[in-house]
Amino acid sequence: MILIGRYLSPFTRRVAVSLLRLNLPFERQTLTAWADLEVLRKLNPVGRVPALILDDGEMIFDSSAILDEIDRMVGPERALLPADGPERRAALRVTSVALGIMDKAAAARYERVMRPEDKIHAPWVEHNIGQVMSGLEWLNTALATPPKAVSQAVISSVVAYDFLEFAMSDLVDLGPFPALRDLALRCR
Repeated sequence: MILIGRYLSPFTRRVAVSLLRLNLPFERQTLTAWADLEVLRKLNPVGRVPALILDDGEMIFDSSAILDEIDRMVGPERALLPADGPERRAALRVTSVALGIMDKAAAARYERVMRPEDKIHAPWVEHNIGQVMSGLEWLNTALATPPKAVSQAVISSVVAYDFLEFAMSDLVDLGPFPALRDLALRCR
């Protein structure tokens, strides 16, 4: 399999971590939507990462769709997301909040990095960071008791935390989230 995208993308990173966790071999092509948009559009009509080229050449895009297929490949005993019931719904809630944090952090980052300084819309950045912070508060509470296993909920939460630490530390104070910090340290 070939994973398309850079690890700076938390969406690509959560797929890569999941593949590694499940011992599924893959190669990587570090294409980006900024530098390689036309190439990416041939892989994903929206021109977004990640995309995954399966061994038979079939393409899957969007991290959630890719991870769903990966879980199907390994079967319910090894899947990173529970198959059904309350455990699945709980994992989906945590994963959804982690994905929301990634989305909002990326929106704030792009606003600050891609626009000229005099064109940055500070209220938009603040709005997105506010959503990131409320998501972090929720995750910190939800993951206060250390999880028993490394699930998709854990992977996505740690990847979101790591993205903020690496790419957003000037805007987001991670100090108030010790449960997330400790989980990230254990998982690293």
